[in-house]
Amino acid sequence: MNFTAFNLKKEVIEALNNLGYFEATKVQEIVIPKALKNENIIVKSATGTGKTHSFLIPIINNLEFNKNLQAIIISPTRELAQQTYNFTIQFKKYFPNLEAKLFTSGIDTSRSKKKMENGCEIIIATPGRLKYLIETLQIDFSSLKTIVLDEADMLIDKTFLDEIDSIISKINTPQIEVFSATISKQVEVFLRKYISPDYVLSLSENNQTSETVSHYFVNTKHRNINDLIVDFIKVKNPYLLMIFANSNVKVKEIYNYLSSIGYKCGIISGDLQPRERKAMLKRINNNEFQYIICSDIASRGLDLLDVTDVLSVELPTNLEYYYHRAGRTGRIFKDGNSYVFYDLDHTDLVLKLIENGLKPKFLKYNNGDFIEDKPILKQERKSQKVNTKLDTDIKKAIARTKSDKVKPGYKKKVKKEIERVKTRHYRLNGKQRSN
Repeated sequence: MNFTAFNLKKEVIEALNNLGYFEATKVQEIVIPKALKNENIIVKSATGTGKTHSFLIPIINNLEFNKNLQAIIISPTRELAQQTYNFTIQFKKYFPNLEAKLFTSGIDTSRSKKKMENGCEIIIATPGRLKYLIETLQIDFSSLKTIVLDEADMLIDKTFLDEIDSIISKINTPQIEVFSATISKQVEVFLRKYISPDYVLSLSENNQTSETVSHYFVNTKHRNINDLIVDFIKVKNPYLLMIFANSNVKVKEIYNYLSSIGYKCGIISGDLQPRERKAMLKRINNNEFQYIICSDIASRGLDLLDVTDVLSVELPTNLEYYYHRAGRTGRIFKDGNSYVFYDLDHTDLVLKLIENGLKPKFLKYNNGDFIEDKPILKQERKSQKVNTKLDTDIKKAIARTKSDKVKPGYKKKVKKEIERVKTRHYRLNGKQRSN
């Protein structure tokens, strides 16, 4: 559906077209008309499906440009808040009187107060800084029309729960919009404390990434990960690659290694100071890097339309973050690829993703190329666990029969004990022994 089909101001249509947006995504088709009518909305939709513009377009369209606060957008990270702010100020060329203010933990508190002196129509903020503003400034909420909770599952967890609760309880607003790729039971319970939604949209069921993303699991066969990353880059030659690791230490290790052999890389991790992260994000947005090494702080904060490939060198223990990582590619109708390195000692997380509805292809590195590999099957995991149990029991049996001094018949006694353990093991598992 073309944006001209919505009841939008001509300036909004012009801005969207000049920014390269002509056709609405599925979530935008459904949400924008309802948001324009100030309905309460809860939206669960895959990463990369256009949720930000789903709330931003109606907000800007309905603004009165009078410096009175009319919309608050709450983001869980400073990177995501900055991203939303950047989207917002793109409209300033078409609405010169538009005033949007950004407040995050990286901004000095005295500067935050000063920024509010001349008023604004939109505040975009992280929870802690917004709570500070509300508690220390006399903010007039009488013109407030909309509160948006962006990436609600991150906002309404144990880290931000009290802050969000405190903020919403102090503000009486006619419209609350909630957006997230995943919405847990805890989030649902919290939301219903404050919102009786006119509409609940769920477009992401088991597969929580865009349908344009292809998923591949690569068996590392216990190879050195850094060497395999280099092989991956040489074979796949990605246009723009994001590499994810679980820890800041691992991110730094990969970054240092690739940099040392001549690859120009960007890095985003929790170890960077706010100023360093801001400078790095600016360089990334200026397309200075072909490779960006990231912790999960970037899985929800970077919106780079040209990311062609995502590589997870290990799966996150919280599998929801896998979907957020994969969602960095395949954004707004574009194709993308998500690759995962794994080995057979760590197949449980792979199988959980498959059981959750993911349909990946399996690859292995062989003779200078990544070729098709046999898939992991559920029964293979069960067999592996049973064999591991047998090996453990045999080791225990050997330990029981061990002696500090080697006595006559020692080997015979150990062999007899092992045979007893094996016989018991196969009887319990209903299997016939093979001679």
